[in-house]
Amino acid sequence: MKGIEQALIRFFEQVAQRDSVLLEKLNREGSFSVEDDRWDFTLPDLHRFLQCHQPVFGTIDYKAFRQAIFNSPVNQAVRTYDAEVIIADNQGKVDQSTYAMVWNTAESRP
Repeated sequence: MKGIEQALIRFFEQVAQRDSVLLEKLNREGSFSVEDDRWDFTLPDLHRFLQCHQPVFGTIDYKAFRQAIFNSPVNQAVRTYDAEVIIADNQGKVDQSTYAMVWNTAESRP
């Protein structure tokens, strides 16, 4: 599980750094919303995306993915880049809620 956690942190750090190639991939996915100040996602959609785009996630099932993401220090890692992951729309169920990475600076995406 350590490799999965490290891959999650690297992924979220790239998003927090506003990596233009990654943000463009996320933007092209119909299930995500990427704006100048935030990226919105659900956990099932994120799991599907990572399974398709990062080999380390290819064999992890959704339940293990969800456990890994909640046990990883993602927010601690992205704070370095003046970003945070929040619950954007709480539906009372983890799998139905929408999350967002928000950038706390006014800087626009590259």
